[in-house]
Amino acid sequence: MDLNWTFEGIVDLAVATILLIASILSYLEPKTKKIKSLFFIRLGIFIMAIFFYVDGMTILFLNTILSRVNAIILFISITSLIIGVNYISTESFNSISLIIICCLGAIICYLAFQPGTVEKNIQMGSLNINWVGILEIMGVLVQTMGVIILFIWGLRTWLGAPFLIKREALIFFIGILITGPGSLIIYLFFYWDPIFIIYSNLMMGFGNLIFIIIILKEPKLLYILPFTIYRIAVKDRSGFPLFDHDWTELHIDEKIFTGFVNAVQLMSEEVMNVGGLLDINLEKGILILNESKLITVGLVASKTSKLLRECVVQFTQDFEQKFERELKKSVKDISQYVGAFELIEKYFSNFPYKIIKSKKQPLLLTGKFAQIPLEIENKLKSIFPDEKEYEAVKTELLNSPLGICSEFFALYNNLMDETKRISEEKTRYLNDGIDSDKKI
Repeated sequence: MDLNWTFEGIVDLAVATILLIASILSYLEPKTKKIKSLFFIRLGIFIMAIFFYVDGMTILFLNTILSRVNAIILFISITSLIIGVNYISTESFNSISLIIICCLGAIICYLAFQPGTVEKNIQMGSLNINWVGILEIMGVLVQTMGVIILFIWGLRTWLGAPFLIKREALIFFIGILITGPGSLIIYLFFYWDPIFIIYSNLMMGFGNLIFIIIILKEPKLLYILPFTIYRIAVKDRSGFPLFDHDWTELHIDEKIFTGFVNAVQLMSEEVMNVGGLLDINLEKGILILNESKLITVGLVASKTSKLLRECVVQFTQDFEQKFERELKKSVKDISQYVGAFELIEKYFSNFPYKIIKSKKQPLLLTGKFAQIPLEIENKLKSIFPDEKEYEAVKTELLNSPLGICSEFFALYNNLMDETKRISEEKTRYLNDGIDSDKKI
């Protein structure tokens, strides 16, 4: 049997391979492997790869049955993408868009095997198989629906992205534009010249690869829309604050916030037992409280979430385990619990920070975890040989306005010069006095 090798068929197989690589990459990356919403995005891209493989095989073997089956594959792929975007945007699968796409899909499943909906024709000088009539219209509508959903998701993500990941959000949006509106617009030129379908398919493949790679690099892009987390606080059973961490600026003193958590906990004692988890609605958000045997953890977010609740429970368990010795000894020194930042990175690393608003604003870190130039670090250590004193001064310098380090060291050098000058004058004065005594 002669195979119908055409340029379009070869491009279809190449695009399918690109999409397959994109879906596999998202599965191999540890940061994104278990993200539930990305599972459906990955599945949609994988099924889209199958769509292009089948489309290539349809052209290669001139098989009308494969073309009919491919219409259903396209519907399943777009449906999976929409489910993924819904879950990312609202943490729910249900939406009007999903209902619409399912209705269109039902029509496609019916039309796919009706006579007269698929036919062979000459395209770019070669024999090809295409959908025609109402099936073709339904196929375009399903693709358009997917493009609209992707575009809205990409635009909202870019507009809502905090400063620290704004550049990645822009690249992500560009990838969405290429794979969605860009490829669809080029596809519409197919009705003027069939060669444009090749450009459209290539744009879809490379656009998918771009936005998947940027998601792998910055998974926080997936957590911009569902909710915003503001602050987490840990206190012991007597109400003393042990640890505090911010994702946004609340302008609330740590002790005031911990006092608020204590007050709320007292009001909810009757409904919250040891090991309990409680959601308390605030005017513009929600407080998630989790109480264990030794500590209570409070997280403030814009709205409740199953994912956040799970993260709070796991964070609480690990915090209690990590600092069990300190907690049982009732250690109140907050510096002893600074290591809890490792648990923040473990359970909340995918949630974006909104503290930094512009590139002119310094990023403030604790002295223990911040990196400073080796020259300055050596000078600080020579000035403050005591480790605790060194860490405290380093933290204060890093939390000071930009330029304070140079002023600090300039003042230090001036004082050292002044001390040296006074010491030399004192020595000279004593030597002059000794010489005078000798003459007498």
